Amino acid sequence: MTIAPHATARMAAPVLPLDGSPTIAAAAAHQVRGPLSSVRLRLELLQDRLSDGRDAAAGREVRGVLREVDRLSDVLEQVLAWGSAARDTAATEPVDVLGVTAARVDAWSAPASTRGVELSLAGVAVTGSQIKGALEQALDVLLDNALHVSPRGSEVLVTVRATSAHIQVEVRDQGPGMTDEEITRACRPFWRGASGRGRKGTGLGLTIAAALLAASGGRLELAGSPTGGLRAVAVLPAQG
Repeated sequence: MTIAPHATARMAAPVLPLDGSPTIAAAAAHQVRGPLSSVRLRLELLQDRLSDGRDAAAGREVRGVLREVDRLSDVLEQVLAWGSAARDTAATEPVDVLGVTAARVDAWSAPASTRGVELSLAGVAVTGSQIKGALEQALDVLLDNALHVSPRGSEVLVTVRATSAHIQVEVRDQGPGMTDEEITRACRPFWRGASGRGRKGTGLGLTIAAALLAASGGRLELAGSPTGGLRAVAVLPAQG
């Protein structure tokens, strides 16, 4: 596959300082996790009691509440991941960048196919350095975002490149892209750009991706593509 040359101009996505705020938020989320699990269990038991269909309206209400519990659980897990980036800045480990990237591309292939989007991968085998799970979580955010904005019939291209010092995993879509102003705000917690309005989610995805990469000694870069769309690049240090 021929890969178009990428533009030279890139803007590093701003990263919030990893001060006490994410760890405090994560501690609060951890305290909520237990009661929320208890609520889920009670609702599931109630759902089982209503499975005979004799009270269909109550059954629908319970299913609706369980969906909201699922959404709240997703929010809590993202806040916990944000807090882990603040705590684990020194705990780095080697990562097979192409292997992890290929696994995430494979995991997102079915959603891409459902949306009518081609998801492809190119690159080189290389070892990077990260805090545990950073690349996997960052790619899940970037691929989810790319597929959300990609029109049917378009392509999302994922490319792994390496220099002597850094490894770049680029996710390039053919969606509407971001303005420079949106890029400067993209990693603020709970901020949503024009393409994200009306979409389910927390607005924490890019915040967490940028924080995890920064804690690994890397960064998240966002830029427009010469052919339209957005280029989101997860940058990690090369393993020495």
